Amino acid sequence: MTQYFKLLAFTALVSFALGGCGPSNSSDDAPEADTHDHGADDGQDHGEEGQSNALDAEAGHTEDDGHDHGEEGQSHDPDAEAGHTEDDGHDHADHEGEEEMVIQLDAHELAEFGIQLEIAQSGTLVESTSLAGEIVLNPDRIAHVVSRADGIGLEVLRTIGDRVEAGEILAILESPALAESKADYFSKAAQAALASTDLARAETIHVNTNKLLEIIALNPDLSTLQSEISGLDIGANRSNLITAYAELRAAEVAYHREKNLFDRQNTSTSEFLHAESELGKALATFQSVRDDLSFSNQRGLDLARRTNLVTQVSLQAAERRLHALGLDENEVDQVEDELDDHLARYEIRAPLGGLIIERHLVRGESIQAGEQVFVIADLSSVWGQLTLYQRDLAHVYEGQMAQVLGTHNLETTTVKIEYISPILDEQTRTTTARVELDNSEGHWRPGMFIRAELIASEQDASVLVPRSALQEIDGETVVFVETAKGLERRDVRVGRLDANSAEIISGLRPGERYVARGGLALKVELNKAALEHAGHAH
Repeated sequence: MTQYFKLLAFTALVSFALGGCGPSNSSDDAPEADTHDHGADDGQDHGEEGQSNALDAEAGHTEDDGHDHGEEGQSHDPDAEAGHTEDDGHDHADHEGEEEMVIQLDAHELAEFGIQLEIAQSGTLVESTSLAGEIVLNPDRIAHVVSRADGIGLEVLRTIGDRVEAGEILAILESPALAESKADYFSKAAQAALASTDLARAETIHVNTNKLLEIIALNPDLSTLQSEISGLDIGANRSNLITAYAELRAAEVAYHREKNLFDRQNTSTSEFLHAESELGKALATFQSVRDDLSFSNQRGLDLARRTNLVTQVSLQAAERRLHALGLDENEVDQVEDELDDHLARYEIRAPLGGLIIERHLVRGESIQAGEQVFVIADLSSVWGQLTLYQRDLAHVYEGQMAQVLGTHNLETTTVKIEYISPILDEQTRTTTARVELDNSEGHWRPGMFIRAELIASEQDASVLVPRSALQEIDGETVVFVETAKGLERRDVRVGRLDANSAEIISGLRPGERYVARGGLALKVELNKAALEHAGHAH
């Protein structure tokens, strides 16, 4: 500041000399002028000098300066003139310098200039690492919708920009392959139903046949046997076994009659032997029919079970083919009731809710199975891919909290770093760190550039102010402090810095009120006052 005032004084003196103020003679001539009488020539000179002083006053000198020059024109006392100039300049500089250091503003002016006052206090310096990146789609929330069957586009119900729900119909195809699969399923379902019916009857016949064999093993008479098996579903086994059993019973009766007669010698040996032979034949026939019936009965049941299993497997295979084409359980169950013109109707549905961002199907277009027709993205959640250089690897780790800032005045959001790729790109020698952002409001758009601030360390400071409080004046760092006289400029010594704050080592004490924001307006006011003072001195 001292140099600043010296410069102002020097400028005023130069202006004074160039303007013709004061005598133009050297200091050696001044005493000689005092020793001579004032003649006509002197009067003429003084008149010209007074005229010159009047012109100087017109050019910008103050009334006081003009008055001094007038007195100077009459007295021509160099000592008095020098003493007056020195004393007046000294007092004026001290007074103006003191006023320049303090600015007085009322509450209205403070609000008008946007000046905010805060109390100096301790705080925490935060060292952070800044990473650049961009918003990308969340791969877990993207669906590439493909056609699962060959077909031709009949209707396209949704297009790019439409929001859809999971399960909503997007397009309808005419698919001969789907019609064939449905027809095959219908056929397999009918076969499975018949096989199931046959199995149930085979099980019934098996149970009843076993019951018949158990009854016959008790050697009942024919009337008792008929009453026991009456109403049982035995099938062809019934007549074969009962016939053989009846013949056996008849042969036994004939044998016993001939044997009695033969024992009483009332019949011939040949008749007895014939009856005995017939009994043996009947017994052999019965045993053969019984064993064959027991075997065939089990074999029939096993065959029915196998047939039913095969048809069920075929039916399940046909059903799975329909599921592979996108049909759910309800749609498969309704295949048997569908009309013929609906068998080829293939509906492409949305696998998840979201926004359609791509469409690759128009009416009449033929597409193949596996061909992509839509892309749906759920933008309620997106990823932030942050570029990580080698120098940042020591300061960034998974689980670290990061403040993510976007463009267009988006609010800052704090998220956690979920993943850091362990592989660096061979060309750029960078890797990526991933964060997941909640985008329910739709502010984060894929492709948008972002910046993330990661806290590296924290250090305490006894006095911490925002960097907006610091001003640079005449090469000095200053802070405006509120005092009883007004807002006073005060030189401060700055210590450590972070992105937003500065540590004050000296010049500002805890508890003092200072200008935290709007100090630039005060700096302008000081410069304005200095310029006015310079003009006043001139």
